[in-house]
Amino acid sequence: MKNIIVRLLEIGIINLKNVKNGKINFLNSNIKETLTLQIGDILGVYGQNGSGKTTVIEALSILKSILVGMPLDDDLKNLITYGEKNIKLLFKFYIEIEDKKYIVEYKIVIGKTENSTIEILNEIIKYSIYIEEDKRWKNTQTLIETPFSEDIIKLKKYNKNFSNEIDLLKILVIQGISKKMRVSSIFSEEIKAFLKDNTDLIYIIEALEYYGNLNLFIVSNKEIGMITLNLLLPLKIKNLNSCGDLPIQIDKNESIIVNQLIYPSVENAINEINIVLKRIIPDLQLKIEEQRKETLPDGNTNIIADLRSIREGKPISLRYESEGIKRIISILGVLIAGYNQPSVCLAIDELDSGIFEYLLGEILEVLSSEIKGQLIFTSHNLRILEKIDKKNIVFSTTNPENRYIRFKYIKPNNNLRDMYLRELIIQEQAEQLYKETKQSDIKRAFYRVCSS
Repeated sequence: MKNIIVRLLEIGIINLKNVKNGKINFLNSNIKETLTLQIGDILGVYGQNGSGKTTVIEALSILKSILVGMPLDDDLKNLITYGEKNIKLLFKFYIEIEDKKYIVEYKIVIGKTENSTIEILNEIIKYSIYIEEDKRWKNTQTLIETPFSEDIIKLKKYNKNFSNEIDLLKILVIQGISKKMRVSSIFSEEIKAFLKDNTDLIYIIEALEYYGNLNLFIVSNKEIGMITLNLLLPLKIKNLNSCGDLPIQIDKNESIIVNQLIYPSVENAINEINIVLKRIIPDLQLKIEEQRKETLPDGNTNIIADLRSIREGKPISLRYESEGIKRIISILGVLIAGYNQPSVCLAIDELDSGIFEYLLGEILEVLSSEIKGQLIFTSHNLRILEKIDKKNIVFSTTNPENRYIRFKYIKPNNNLRDMYLRELIIQEQAEQLYKETKQSDIKRAFYRVCSS
């Protein structure tokens, strides 16, 4: 698809883990007024352990699963806030397709069945379109909603093939199968076959699918764990010709298996990574070497190649590099893509894990002023608060009914890091950011264990 821009503007989270209610607006949430995407769209989430930071990344992971047609993980049933019946998520987007501009809201409700399995209970897409002639946005209206009803299905603006009761039955059967498989009905290929071509609905659905498949990248704690344990290094690649993760088995060797047709794109991606890598970590480069080819039963050919790090001209096994270097190598390809491409969104949990804080601050300072795409991350490293603007930071609170806030009453010359540390002791913001711990109580607890 050409000339498509999708940008996340807002996330709303209800009853996911310990977040009963949380809302985050991103840099371009005022695009209805500006009509132009601002660069430097990064957002860091800071807060106490267990205060809902990772929940933001998990909400985006759920979104990606929905958009790419993957079944929702049945473990989601254990992430519903205790005492509540379902999870509700809201994602607001700006979508630009050729000369059309949309503000789109996607809402989803996820609950448990009587058999304690997860299911999608409700999906809604609402939208507003910009009318160039009138220089205004149309009022927001519902575009499509599930569960499907006969009245909704028969609307002429939706379907192109509906003709009789048999078609109605087909759609309801597709909906039932989607529900049982824990996948979205709206984003299913079978439902799309019933939709009219060249309508706002089909444009929006296809744009969001394209975004989920090719431009939304999630780096979770699971990936961090695989890198830490020297099991797997998922090398994320995004360029004009290829996109996805290349799993490098660093527990055994550094081999990767790549289809022969996309191998040149992988080589090109490694070259792009090297351009930036040598500026971040002096004297470090990556080198990919073809080892052999294998022909598959279907006639396709795979290339087995080795990927090594090179220091001062000498090859070094990736498994012996530090955790921080392996993390940088893993995500650098999509960071480069996000820097240059406005539709790329990269969400990273614990971005600061293993990375030297001065280097991390320098990287984020560059991205906060120049990135064309979007970066969302969680972190505990407070140096970042001194390097990026306050508008790029939200804080998680101790109040599950209002999990995310931005600081108020900040002057241009205020140091956000100092203000945050002060706020942990002297509460001045609308919500408490830290459940107080006393050093004397901690000391007494250790003493009691030792003396018992």
